[in-house]
Amino acid sequence: MDFAKVNRGEAVRTQSLVVSAALFSILIATFLLISLVFISSIYKAGDPVQDDTDTVDTSSQGADDEFGTDSVDDDSSVVSMIRTVDFQPVVDEWISGVGGNKSIIIFDLENDSVAGVYNPDEPYNTASLYKLFVVYNGYEKLSNGEWTTDMPVARTGYTVLDCLDLAIRESNSTCAETLWSMIGRDELQATLENDYDANNTNLGGLVSNANDILKIMKIYYNHNTILDQNLVDRMKDSFLNQPITTYNWRQGLPSGFRRANVYNKVGWDYNPDGKYWNIYHDAAIIEFPEEDRHFVVVVMTNRVPYQQIRDFGSMIEDAFYSQ
Repeated sequence: MDFAKVNRGEAVRTQSLVVSAALFSILIATFLLISLVFISSIYKAGDPVQDDTDTVDTSSQGADDEFGTDSVDDDSSVVSMIRTVDFQPVVDEWISGVGGNKSIIIFDLENDSVAGVYNPDEPYNTASLYKLFVVYNGYEKLSNGEWTTDMPVARTGYTVLDCLDLAIRESNSTCAETLWSMIGRDELQATLENDYDANNTNLGGLVSNANDILKIMKIYYNHNTILDQNLVDRMKDSFLNQPITTYNWRQGLPSGFRRANVYNKVGWDYNPDGKYWNIYHDAAIIEFPEEDRHFVVVVMTNRVPYQQIRDFGSMIEDAFYSQ
């Protein structure tokens, strides 16, 4: 046998086997690569898309979370998508035509910004606006269980829940003053300063300003410390439905609006001898239901008749719908 031929044959066969093995390895590697790509694409398709766009956290918002809102229809809680309304020209126009002392602030609750302002730090006698602080703290005490709805309120003949309602709905001073005593005057003043950030309000001296009244109205709107929806509903109704008694509680700002819902509390002092309003204040949450928009409007005045405050309400509504 020719060993040289045999060796050449063996070499050829060996070379063929090596080539075949290499080709097989390439095929296996290609198959594995394609499989990995396919599996990876399936995994990514099932993954939620990660977006680093900044948005407003709406986890605490809902149909009953806002003081003047009954429903939320869309995703409009992203602040950048809500139109702004500039009420400053309205404020300037009204101020220029009205005598007496006046302070105004209009606050856009959705955009968390001031939409119009004039002299908001001027101190005033609160008149009945002090009741805003008393009543909210009373609802807090009901919500946390410190008080019960059927507790009697001393000489008034009413329960706690009735007095909280009447102090806003009819500006019942006997209820408000008795509730204030039940809370404790020093305790309530400390709550104003520590919890409500109303540092320019001296409740015992009945002194406050438009900025501090804005703060308590925003607290009512958010009502984060009042979790019982029945209490919230009762509170809202007392601001919205105020039938005429001896007085017309809604002759100021509310009577100037035709389409908006106005949740308000007035404070006034009328001089019957001089036949003028020494004090006329109006604090309101204004709801424009077509757009689910909400504003706080605070007007504090001396020697300004309610008719001019009513006209200011009309000017605000006209500006809202014309911009």
